[in-house]
Amino acid sequence: MNLLFTPHKIKKVELKNRVVLPPMVCFTFADANGFVSEKNINHYEAIAKGGAGLIIVEATCINKNGRLSPEQLGIWSDDYIEGLSKIVQACHKHGAKVFIQLHHAGLRVSKAINEDTITSSDYDDGKISAREMTKEEIQTIKEDFINGAVRAEKAGFDGIEFHGAHSYLFTQFFSEKVNKRTDGYGGSLENRLRFVKEVLEGVKQKVNEDFVVGIRMGSNENDLETSIEMAKRFEAMGMDYLHVSTGFDNTKINVEIPDSFPCNWIVYGGTIIKEHVSIPVIGVNSIKTPEQAQYLIHNNLLDLVAIGRAHLADYDFTNHVEEGAPIIECLGCRPCKWFTNGDNCPRHRS
Repeated sequence: MNLLFTPHKIKKVELKNRVVLPPMVCFTFADANGFVSEKNINHYEAIAKGGAGLIIVEATCINKNGRLSPEQLGIWSDDYIEGLSKIVQACHKHGAKVFIQLHHAGLRVSKAINEDTITSSDYDDGKISAREMTKEEIQTIKEDFINGAVRAEKAGFDGIEFHGAHSYLFTQFFSEKVNKRTDGYGGSLENRLRFVKEVLEGVKQKVNEDFVVGIRMGSNENDLETSIEMAKRFEAMGMDYLHVSTGFDNTKINVEIPDSFPCNWIVYGGTIIKEHVSIPVIGVNSIKTPEQAQYLIHNNLLDLVAIGRAHLADYDFTNHVEEGAPIIECLGCRPCKWFTNGDNCPRHRS
């Protein structure tokens, strides 16, 4: 029996299989104001039709001054609900469940969007700089996340995912490399997690109790041991699942990976996190083959596997695997041409 195609629940949301499309920004797809385009809808519907059990819609910004790029999807006003709901409807039609990732880039905000970039504490590494957020700004952004979650529920999403990885705002609070605050939002791990804890509590007060709320986190957020403790605390806070990737940077975890393990250290970090929590854990990063995905699920190393670039190369990846049909393989272009413009991907089909 191929366990990759067995159902699995996150809270009360039942997924038809263990295959997840992770959030990947489709640069140039949305319009200049961050509204959903037909291209966005068609992209997600094609992957849902292709069999993925869970679609996590790309990083969607909760504040127009917190964007990575001008065409990043937005959710900072009710005007965005209609377009986002069309993505949900298109995916639900094919039996996929749909979450959306809520995002603020913090110090990674493009200066073309906002020259007054903010982060947990004053930061300047010679290439990028941002100033410390005031407590008032923390409260404002907190409300932006809460309101974004409410809009996501109104749009019909089954849940949300906080982006707490990949060097963006939440991880800028989690990381000791950035967060040098001396108030209640810095110093101890409890304080560094306070911002997201307050956001989570605010969201839970406003959404239906069956609405799923999870977080993307790193297994290297300062180190593996700290990340394990973070994962435990996220579960205790009430997060419904964890999506384990990398944190503020790509510093490798200090652990010996068995020769038999078929994936990289990022995926391995997710398997270690799973050993310490009881909520579902999604693993991600360069899981591109059916064999890798099956190994992770069959050996109970992860609850769900996020298949990113392989889905971009082959929208029908999941169905092809289930049917035993050949897949269209990702060519592994460096840099990935999709993340400049999806139309430039040699596997892209308009």
